[in-house]
Amino acid sequence: MTQQNLVGRLVADRYLVQSLIARGGMSSVYLAIDERLERKVALKVIYAHLAENPSFRDKFIREAKTAAGLNHPNLVNVFDQGQDHELTFLVMEYVPGMTLRDALKKFGKLPPARALDLFEPILQGLAAAHRGGILHRDLKPENVFLADDGRIKLGDFGLARNVDANTSTGSLIGTIAYLSPELITRGVADARSDVYAAGILLYELLTGEQPFQGDQVAHIAHQHTTMDIPAPSKLAAEVPPLLDEVVLWAAARAPEHRPANAQVLAEVVQRVRTEIKAGRGATTKLDLPEFQNIQATKVLSVESTTVLDFPTANGSADPTAAMIDLAFDDASAGSQATSVLENLDEPVNPIQAVAYARRNRGKWAVAWILVFALLSSGAGWWFGSGPGGLSALPNLTSSQLVDAKAALAPYSSSIQVKSESSSTVSEGLVTRTEPAAGNLFWRGGTITIWVSKGAKLIAVPKLSGLSQVDASNKLSQAGFTVGNSAEYFNAATSGLVFDYLGSDGTPIPQGTAVDLKISLGQLPAVAGLDQPSAINALQKAGVKIGSISQEFSDAVSTGQVIRFQPQQDPLGKGGQVILVVSKGPTTVIMPAVVGETLLATKVTLENLGLQVRVNTDQLQSNWGLVRVKTASVAAGATLHVGDVVTISNR
Repeated sequence: MTQQNLVGRLVADRYLVQSLIARGGMSSVYLAIDERLERKVALKVIYAHLAENPSFRDKFIREAKTAAGLNHPNLVNVFDQGQDHELTFLVMEYVPGMTLRDALKKFGKLPPARALDLFEPILQGLAAAHRGGILHRDLKPENVFLADDGRIKLGDFGLARNVDANTSTGSLIGTIAYLSPELITRGVADARSDVYAAGILLYELLTGEQPFQGDQVAHIAHQHTTMDIPAPSKLAAEVPPLLDEVVLWAAARAPEHRPANAQVLAEVVQRVRTEIKAGRGATTKLDLPEFQNIQATKVLSVESTTVLDFPTANGSADPTAAMIDLAFDDASAGSQATSVLENLDEPVNPIQAVAYARRNRGKWAVAWILVFALLSSGAGWWFGSGPGGLSALPNLTSSQLVDAKAALAPYSSSIQVKSESSSTVSEGLVTRTEPAAGNLFWRGGTITIWVSKGAKLIAVPKLSGLSQVDASNKLSQAGFTVGNSAEYFNAATSGLVFDYLGSDGTPIPQGTAVDLKISLGQLPAVAGLDQPSAINALQKAGVKIGSISQEFSDAVSTGQVIRFQPQQDPLGKGGQVILVVSKGPTTVIMPAVVGETLLATKVTLENLGLQVRVNTDQLQSNWGLVRVKTASVAAGATLHVGDVVTISNR
């Protein structure tokens, strides 16, 4: 949804809009002139349907204030935020130049040293945001600005991010490539989610492409949640092992395996950059505790011939013996091997559950049941419907059925298709799955795909004459929601509904948000009042006088108001009207003009509203001397304004 083009408008009596820079899924960005400080700024205007949502607007204002408190050379500064009538806007630093996406399209992948020259300032800006308590939530090349003067700026923070049912699949294609697995599966984010996006961005700088690709959001999301990012050197041989290590660390699937925040990653990148410029990128090994932990506990893919490589107290290589050690040896020498699991909110699979239970006294019974299940079912259980087949289901909403089935193929599941009405998803597209997106799913089970039959169309109940509260209750009972409510002047009683979406009886989709128009009562009657009194009465009612025009009137005396014309329909408070004032009657009496000069007679008749034709053989310069001898209309005759009178000196 877009708003009107604002070019030429003065916003908040300060920002003169010059041109449209970009238009996105939630806002438009304009180049504007701050007339108070005489500088160029970027004016970001949120679309009206989002700005009218109170919770969205409050969140936008709150986060804008927080972002305005950040001050860093690698961040796009936020100068101002405000509201101007229907516009909710943000004023930011204007950075002339190109985006990192433009640069990648133009130049392709970058040499490792040059990639780090770009990447380090991006991280410094992100680290400053993290220190200020702000998550970016949409880190991607489109939001990195390369200024003409060489500055590198990170902008477009998640001030207005509201990914919900109204976010179209198409609008997510650009962002899904950088979303962390935990955001996709659980919708939760912390600083490590930004770090994951940074890792994907660095991979793209080094290889010229994103690690996970596809035409469907669901396919890309599935790759994020089930696959590890490949080493960049597999596509770009010039990438040294040291830089491979950094990318794999930043973009690890599990949040606890990544740097804690952008500052931690930035410090390591500084060291890596120094090593690579010194020519030691192929031989240097970083001492990263996170990598030590990852190497200590290996959960291999289902295609592997080895289940787990757990170090154990007795040195046994037997998987089940290792599991028993981890579960019951509280002082096991292998405890360091599973330390990476200590911060998990919930175990990823039953084997991790055993290790997790070992550190939670009071959960011995659960641990014993899990170990017994492992011992009794054998290795085939792992490769069949066990942890090797445990994955998070992707979000397939708004996908084509054939694409949804293809995305679920790796799950080896039995798929059932059912249909249901939906007011948000188009007919023939997937509305949801059962189990729901993000749930952990055991491979081989049954997944139900629900397909939209389209919206169920029903008539909106009669709401005219009801209060807003009563109308809202009636809408809710009928299966609708209340949309925007606005007040306008109307003949209906003040405070009551006089119009609404569907008032003509045409059925609309059930669940639709129904906009209500509430009466402010009638505007004061000003016809017949003198001009000052009429202006005063309308302004007291909350209406502005846009302009004043004049008309002839036989019924209304000169200077009195004939009527007013609203400039908006319907008219609300703050709206404008045109005031029409009488110029007096439309008839005039022909004066005696014989003997008067041609010039004086012409002026007199034209002032009465008559058209004058002069029949003379004299130059116009002599009209002030030559006198009228005849006129086409006799003195005392009644004429209408606009009638033609001919005068002559002959």
